[in-house]
Amino acid sequence: MNTFSLSRRAAALAFAVALSACSSTPPEERPSIQVAPGTQSRPILSADEAQNFVQARYFSAKNKDEAPWAPSAIRTPQQPDFVVGTAGGEGVTHTSIQAAVDAALIKHSNARQYIAIQPGEYVGTVYIPAGSGSVTLYGTTANASDVKITLSLDSEIDVNSWRRAVNPAGKYMPGKPAWYMFDSCQSKRNATVGIMCSATVWSQNNGLQLQNLTIANTLGDSVDAGNHQAVALRSDGDKVQLHNVHLLGRQNTFFVTNSDVQNRLLTDRQPRTLVTNSYIEGDVDVVAGRGAVVFDNTDFRLVNSRTAEGTVFAPATLPNIYYGFLAINSRFTAAGDNVAQLGRAWDVEAGENGYAAGQTSNGQVVIRDSLINEGFNRAQPWGDAAGSKRPFAGNIGTQGEKNEIQRDLNDANANRLWEFNNRGPGSLVVSE
Repeated sequence: MNTFSLSRRAAALAFAVALSACSSTPPEERPSIQVAPGTQSRPILSADEAQNFVQARYFSAKNKDEAPWAPSAIRTPQQPDFVVGTAGGEGVTHTSIQAAVDAALIKHSNARQYIAIQPGEYVGTVYIPAGSGSVTLYGTTANASDVKITLSLDSEIDVNSWRRAVNPAGKYMPGKPAWYMFDSCQSKRNATVGIMCSATVWSQNNGLQLQNLTIANTLGDSVDAGNHQAVALRSDGDKVQLHNVHLLGRQNTFFVTNSDVQNRLLTDRQPRTLVTNSYIEGDVDVVAGRGAVVFDNTDFRLVNSRTAEGTVFAPATLPNIYYGFLAINSRFTAAGDNVAQLGRAWDVEAGENGYAAGQTSNGQVVIRDSLINEGFNRAQPWGDAAGSKRPFAGNIGTQGEKNEIQRDLNDANANRLWEFNNRGPGSLVVSE
């Protein structure tokens, strides 16, 4: 038995006592009983260690002389630059979101371009290219479900099928701003289009802002529980913000990468994203990829219609980067009892047994100050890595002379998947 962990009986008793003492208190207000260092299958940060994992650290710049990114709330103008809606509607300038995005980028303005979207369902992809200025897309009501951007795409389809689904009427053409994005996918010679081209909405725009809307890859349960990445939103840009956005899908619903305009993953770039007051739904590796992403007051929901199990996070954080994904003040819900997992590392460059400490990706996640329901596996909330299949190895460190915990939080020989101060029945740490 690990000397740092509670015994199973003691943990269960402590948990029962805590629940009975505050049975009238809402779950989100009950105190956490997570105690550092946790166990090797469920490592817990101490209060001192947790001070390293706050928004400002995740949003620090790679250039040490640069101040951290400090995003402010999204503000929308009284008069947007473009309005998307039904033809003839009040103020409508475009009937498709892609046409409005193209118009915004063609201006080549350094000023932020605002695109207001009136209620409705907009079927088809939206590609937001890199450009001289940033773009804000927002629904005109406060209900994110009023504006829906939808399409069914599967990473496992061939390029010709993908081309017909994505560009049926030639909205992506040479000379248009997003042509290079479309062309990078239609030019693939692989048997399948792959995860990188499976998104309903794909953005390479630095400073992108999305607010009051829903993005859904509607592939859903039309496929089996196998490898069918079906991305709702893919984002490669830096300083990206999502507020009151619903992302709906199954596998890899939200895919964050550090790719360049040639659609290649990089090793020297760390894009930053802030997600607030939002909702993300899926079943396998729901939030995946690279970059520093902070989720604040966000609901994560695992659906199990394709698979009884599921995983929320699949970070592919580069080994020389300290910060990947942070979820704070959020809620994690999974169906069933004691089955789902909070996440697993994605060793993206490594094949089976190919993980090389300090050389290949070593995903980083912290979940803190959040509510976890009974659907999650209490003994093993973190899974073996995708790609390399290396077994999860938590880091509980050693005990110092003053009973302090001593450990390297970025030890390349261990996983970097952590928790702190979480609550709810799925947060219980049991002995090994």
